Formats: sequence, C-alpha cells, structure tokens
Amino acid sequence: MNRKIAIVLAACLLAGTLAVPARARPERSRRGQSGGPIPGAIVHVVQWGETLFSIAQQYGLTVDAVTHANGISDPRRIYAGQRLVIPGGRTDVSVEETASYVVQAGDALASIARRYNTTWQTLAQVNGLLSPNVVHAGQIIQVPVSDVPTNEGMFYVVRPDDTLLRIALRCDISPWMLTAVSQIANPALIYPGQELVVPGEGPGLLPEPFAVVEVQPLPVTQGTTMVVVVHTTEPVTLQGRLFGQEVRFAEERGVYYGLVGVHVFAEPGLYELELAAVDGGERSTVITTGVVVEAGRFGYERIDVSTGRTSLLDPDTVARDRERFDAVRHIFTPERFWTAPFQRPCVGPISAYFGSHRSYNGGPYTSYHSGVDFRAPSGTPVYASAAGTVVLAEPMALWGNAIVIDHGWSVLTGYGHLSTIEVQVGQQVAPGDLIGKVGNTGLSTGAHLHWETWVTGNSVNGLQWLEEFYPWPEQLAIGG
Repeated sequence: MNRKIAIVLAACLLAGTLAVPARARPERSRRGQSGGPIPGAIVHVVQWGETLFSIAQQYGLTVDAVTHANGISDPRRIYAGQRLVIPGGRTDVSVEETASYVVQAGDALASIARRYNTTWQTLAQVNGLLSPNVVHAGQIIQVPVSDVPTNEGMFYVVRPDDTLLRIALRCDISPWMLTAVSQIANPALIYPGQELVVPGEGPGLLPEPFAVVEVQPLPVTQGTTMVVVVHTTEPVTLQGRLFGQEVRFAEERGVYYGLVGVHVFAEPGLYELELAAVDGGERSTVITTGVVVEAGRFGYERIDVSTGRTSLLDPDTVARDRERFDAVRHIFTPERFWTAPFQRPCVGPISAYFGSHRSYNGGPYTSYHSGVDFRAPSGTPVYASAAGTVVLAEPMALWGNAIVIDHGWSVLTGYGHLSTIEVQVGQQVAPGDLIGKVGNTGLSTGAHLHWETWVTGNSVNGLQWLEEFYPWPEQLAIGG
C-alpha cells in the first residue's frame, strides 16, 4: 500500500473499527445572525481531488483571495487534509451559531450528525464537504450548536460478525437495554454499518485486545514528534507502521508508547497509521487510522564556509559522517531514562533554528539545519539535556568533537562543535551533568553548540522537547 493514501480509503478503513465518545463537546465559535460567516471566516478542509480553483468557486471567491488569506506561495501545492481559511466565504445553510468539532478515529459524518441531532447533508453543506465518507481523524468540522447531543454514552458501529447479544456482552449491558436505547425494532435484524447507542460512559469499544488508542498531536507538523499511546485489555506484542517505517512500542506500567519523528521533508497530506496487536493466543488484531501531516514554517540561511574548511563539504567526507551517525541514531532502547521537559543544554541565545533550508557558499538550498544552534563563547559548559547513556563521543569531520546520548524509547540527543569532550561511551549521565564545552570545531563558522534531537532516527525540532508537548501521566515520572 502506498504510504500516502486517499482520504476515501482512510475513511473506509476506519468505519466499524473504532468507537468514539458520544458526549464530546466542541468549542463554540460565533456566526453572523443572517446565517453567513462573520468576517473571521470559516475553515475548509481540503478533500482528495480538490484544487484551489474548485474551492474558490464553491465559496464564490477568486483563487487569489483564498491564496492571499492563507499565505500560499504556490497555488498548485495544496494537499488533502490541509485547512484553508475562507475569507467571507458563503454557505448555503442558515445557522446562527456553530461549534468546532475535532473528528476522532472512527468517526463518520453520519455518526457525528446523529450525535448532534442533525443530518449529514447539513454538515456536508456547512463544511463544504464533497462526500459523507470523507472525514478523517484530526479534521475540524463545524456543527450547528442548536443541534445538541441527545444521548449520553458511546456510538458503536456494527461489524459483519456481530450479533446483538455479542455486542451487549462486550459492552457489559443487557441486550434489552441496548435494544431500547438504540430503538431497534427487531434485534435479529441488525446489519453491518448500523450505529447503536451504548448508554453511559461505556468501556472502550475498540476490537479486543485494544482498549484505548490516542494519537497526539493531530495534525502533526513536519519536523516534530508524534506520540501514539495504546491501552490494551491484556498484554500483547504491539507493532505499528507509518510513513512506510516501523513504529516500535515500549511498555511501561501496562501502557504501550510509540514515538514517531516526522521528517522535515515529509510530504504534507494524509497517511495511514497501522497498529497490529498479537495476544497470548497468537491472535493478531489490526486497526488503522489516518494521520495528517501539515507543512512546517522554515526559513532560509546562506552559510559561507572559510577557505580552510571547504574540504569538509566533500561528498565523501559528508557520507562518512552520515554513516557514523546512522550507526547510533536508530537505536531503540525499551527502557525510558528521560522525563519531560528536557533541559536546555547550555546558556546563550539561539543563533539558528531547526529546519532552516541551507545554502553553502552560494550553492542551492538542498539541505536543512537538523538541529538548534546556541551561540556561546568557546569553553562554555555543555550539559546533558536528559538522563541517558553516551553512545558516541569522538571527533567527527563535520560536527567536530561530538557526543550522542541515548535517552531510551528511540529518543537521542547530539552535541556538536565542542572544544572538549568530558564523557566516554557507555557512561550513564543525569540531566544537567557536564558532558563537554562549547567550541568551534568541524564545519563551524564560529563558537557555538549544535544541539540535535533524533526520534526514530529522524531529526526533529528539539525545542519541542523543552516544553510539555504531551501530557505525560504523573505516574510515568521516573522515581515518582
């Protein structure tokens, strides 16, 4: 299967696989009393096969108006799942107020409409959707708030092998209650795709052994880290696949965690995340969901290398350094040494940000800055950002004196251009331990620290790890 999939295929794969809360409340946003959007505009989620021309026509606008409102440099480069602001866009549905609802894994437009006591046709018109099947996890749609949820509990989509008794047993309620709440005329005549209402909060209605699957953030931005958290009803062997690569999971206190580093050059669009769990009886259960990658905002930098260091740009030299880093950056250690957020590795202002496209000595912008640079005088102390094991500590051609620390769960940090290395391979370090000093070695134009973060082998924005980008449960704190 291609790594980039059509939204229609993702929606079909999702239908009947996952269950979603029926009582999720969206955040409100106001519309004009006349029925059209106020000047704040509405948001259109690009569907498969759409162009800026067709979107502009749909809202009675010009391509230039939509392009200008969204800062699009190339009108040909829009992608499925992209959110576009529609300035003053019109809608054919008269509603006084709408609310923003974030589509969850397993949602269909029909199930959302039923939850909010409206029709899928209304939602399609309000949101400019081409098909009731074309929604995906992480997508934001507008729901008329006058159409409030009428049922508390969960929606369950009947699968081909289901019976009413089997569903009732799984949901721990009586079949008569399920029949009454879902208004089933004949319990023997349920059909695949039918939506049933399960009263109360209910258990997770994922196919066993899956209990809860959480993916954050949605959508995910180029060059950042995504977290996949899986709860199961029993111990399993869990594997995942995204972007054509394996997602490896670590188990901690009965919960499975998989981290994914999204490459800075990953093409924006919709991708399929596949999760496969094998239980103790060797039974394999596979579920899928869609993940939208959004374009990041990166600048451009021209780097002028002094004559004495131009030899470092030789392709063979670059290849040797890359081969050495490849031997360590893909390490996966199932034990987690780190706690979030990470610590800043040294004092000094940021002189270069992650992801900036780079040109060397006037050449093309074919590379990017894979880390964050901190400007500091030579000899400034450099500290470990998090606990871990030193897996590389040696001179490199491009990085100069370099250190790489494995923090566990496929997370590593690197420290380059050092004047001195104060640790050795195999050494255990704690957050804030002195590991080296700022220098000007390797392919460097002045004293600074190059600080790099890898997740699943991909360079990601380390500044994300200096903040609480994911609400890690308190019980995960090591030593807590």
